[in-house]
Amino acid sequence: MEITIYRRHSADCKHKDDRYHPRCGCSLWFQFNWSGPNTMLDGNKLHRGQNKWSAETRIWSEAQTNKKRLDSELTALLEGKPVRQNVTVQAAIEEWLKFKEQNRIGIKKAKLMSDKLLAWCKESDVIFLTALTPERAMRFRTSLPYRTGDSSSLSVHWAVITGFFSWAVGMGYIEKNPSPDTRIFPQFRIKYEQREVVPPTKQEMEKVLATATGRVGVLVRLMRESAMAIVDAHKFGMSLSDGKKYGVSKPERRPVVQDRTLIRGNRTKTNERYRVRISQSLAEQLEGLGSPAFPDTLVKWREDVNKVIRESGVEMTPHGFRHYRISELLAAGVRVEDVADMVGTSPKEILKTYRHWIREAEDRLDEVQRQAWLVQGLDKNGNPKADQVQSEENGDPQPNRLQ
Repeated sequence: MEITIYRRHSADCKHKDDRYHPRCGCSLWFQFNWSGPNTMLDGNKLHRGQNKWSAETRIWSEAQTNKKRLDSELTALLEGKPVRQNVTVQAAIEEWLKFKEQNRIGIKKAKLMSDKLLAWCKESDVIFLTALTPERAMRFRTSLPYRTGDSSSLSVHWAVITGFFSWAVGMGYIEKNPSPDTRIFPQFRIKYEQREVVPPTKQEMEKVLATATGRVGVLVRLMRESAMAIVDAHKFGMSLSDGKKYGVSKPERRPVVQDRTLIRGNRTKTNERYRVRISQSLAEQLEGLGSPAFPDTLVKWREDVNKVIRESGVEMTPHGFRHYRISELLAAGVRVEDVADMVGTSPKEILKTYRHWIREAEDRLDEVQRQAWLVQGLDKNGNPKADQVQSEENGDPQPNRLQ
């Protein structure tokens, strides 16, 4: 069977008159005639008669390698010999999610992204995993609704999909990860600059707390005092059976109360330990709610908290309670290491995210500046001393204070 390699030139390509140009950057394709019945191979529809398939590369040498593999598979198919098994995208995803669940690896984002991938594959007529070429993988990434620039959303969610591709490679379902290696192709790197965290003001926090009533009022107060994210605060008072009932992943990481006001736990997001105290009045309110304190699903409670925030007229998210408490502690001069232990994150992350709220560091820098002015012969505000001003007005020479 003869397979021809040719180029599909873009409209503005200067080599568009030469279908076989060896160094043009346009995509390479295969053209061949198939004498067997209609079937599928590598996720592509194989029709009787002429077929045109993408070579999945723009490099001529790679196309030659892919041509040899295609020729071998087509010959085996014609002769009725077994061809390597194709796995559908859906079957691979179902197996991947089961694997993650069995190994207690979080599947919330995995389920979200796999649903998006399946929907895109259905719309793009992609059935088999092997049909997810680098070009198609990038088209899928472009279709995702997540922001870049000042947000890590696209980077975080795309990492989930590349993890799925890597798993598929390890299982032998595909030969290589279709997501381009950004070390070799840096143009595909997702770039963003994290926005500076701006917590709500004291007045805004008071508005939200005044708007919230009932159980949701206790929930937002718990987040405000403990700096727990809503996913952790929601688990308060839950037993292992409660977690299963309300669909809570990793219920064993629920907050545990030790002496009414002391709460210990592991963050759901990072598994980092935290240890924080709440006020006695809040502890009494939580005890009055019974166990679990916040029954029902996380989705329901997130919606309730967001509704309270909207009604208060404040622009923030439920995570704003955590930002507010951390910045409040830092502004009060609490050591970075102590804040990190209270909220379950690293001192490095605290410094990176909340540096502009660390009063301890700002006070130290201010004192360094004051001491520098005094060494220079100025007053603590950086102004010339009164006797120095008088001396300069009389024309007296001033000593060189840098000696």
